[in-house]
Amino acid sequence: MIAQTGAMEFGRMGGMASDSEQRRRELAAFLSARRAALAPEQAGLRAGLRPRRVRGLRREEVANLAGVSYSWYTRLEQGQDIHATVEVIDSIADALQLTDDEHRHLRRLAALPLGASDNHDESVDEPTRRLLARQLPAPAYILGPRSDYLGWNDALSAVFCDVSALPADRRNVLWATFTVAGVRDSLADWEGHARRVVGQFRAEAAAHPTDPRFGSIANELAALSAEFRHWWSSHEVVRAAGGAQSFRHPAVGVLTTHLMQLRLLDRPSLKLIIHQPATDADLRKLEQIRGSATWNARVTSDR
Repeated sequence: MIAQTGAMEFGRMGGMASDSEQRRRELAAFLSARRAALAPEQAGLRAGLRPRRVRGLRREEVANLAGVSYSWYTRLEQGQDIHATVEVIDSIADALQLTDDEHRHLRRLAALPLGASDNHDESVDEPTRRLLARQLPAPAYILGPRSDYLGWNDALSAVFCDVSALPADRRNVLWATFTVAGVRDSLADWEGHARRVVGQFRAEAAAHPTDPRFGSIANELAALSAEFRHWWSSHEVVRAAGGAQSFRHPAVGVLTTHLMQLRLLDRPSLKLIIHQPATDADLRKLEQIRGSATWNARVTSDR
């Protein structure tokens, strides 16, 4: 019976209803389920002496905790077409003690901006370090939201920049691109790369408006580089970059890679960037650069 009921509900969701109707139905079902899952004691309410006829919280209790009227919340949970502001939806999320993922899901169902994730974990653990090592001989690295190198493998250091040699507070793509000697010559299209990383930095800055380090980095680089100052003032925005990127290396000449950028789902503020060799010949060039050396991967805590 349970499976049949679920199938019928899914069928109604997937029928001829409009997107907004489907979203309201899903919103109603989500609120009802989360309300039923929260015990009165978890919400700071007394259970009372008489047995409760409903599992979890009553609608009236959720409305009181969220600071909205009972009739308005009831219409919302019934899937009626009513407008809900960000502030009200956030109050309901707090009342229901939703997780960060559930809160963002509630906002999505209410057709509201998702807002920035509260998951600001920027740690690179041992499994992630091993992931970078397994990309070898392809250059790969992990970036934080401010374009800081949090992890990298030795192939990146060999073809682009020795990240380990940078001061700890300068292990950053922007600093490497605009201030490290030799980086400009290591890229076949330095300007294209530089403009992309500036555009990505601006996009991340907009997503973290209260983080003062974005402004500090931009101000310092603007004082050092006229090119950075010009591109930063142009307000170009790049959310993600891909496609071919070529390096110049004295031992093998031009090395072409395919750039891939991936987000870590458990730490969405972090990006994994991989430079896959574009051809078998480029793979052989990377192996030639490695030679007999033992390549590995490193994280910011490594000395």
